[in-house]
Amino acid sequence: MLKRLIIGMLKGLILGGGMAVGLYMLAHIGSVSGFWGYLLYGVLGAITGVVAGKPLWKPGAWIEALLRGVFGIAVGCGLYALGAVVLTGSAIDFTAILGSLPATSSTPAHLYQQPLIMGPMFATLYASLIELDNDGKGEDAGSTKVRVARLEDIDVGEDEAEAPAKPAAKGAKR
Repeated sequence: MLKRLIIGMLKGLILGGGMAVGLYMLAHIGSVSGFWGYLLYGVLGAITGVVAGKPLWKPGAWIEALLRGVFGIAVGCGLYALGAVVLTGSAIDFTAILGSLPATSSTPAHLYQQPLIMGPMFATLYASLIELDNDGKGEDAGSTKVRVARLEDIDVGEDEAEAPAKPAAKGAKR
């Protein structure tokens, strides 16, 4: 279980951190809000849901990955909305804290609006939960073989000798 947790944390850090750093460095976006926040965290949830868990090359895994991805969209948007309600304290000037990074905007933003912080945290949490849920033991469930009994082997508790006699037909002559 600890191994699965560590794998989930690594996948989440790589996915969330990579998306956040790419957004920050390539698109020069330091904070997101409104529609763009929902879009970012929804896409991050979908990608995390598809990549984390059972590998896609296993039989039937693409259905599970698709469901995890769709659920990840809902989880990402829900966590962004929750952050907008809960994390509305004072705004943080993130570029002033890490002076070596190129400045993207001079306006401070709330914690939930900063993908460099929230992206890896969200992806790590979601990927860890998926990896903990997928313990790898259910992969061989279809390989069990059960012997089906033949019809002659079934005992219904009735012997032929004890069977009741047939009633006489009506109108038969004696």
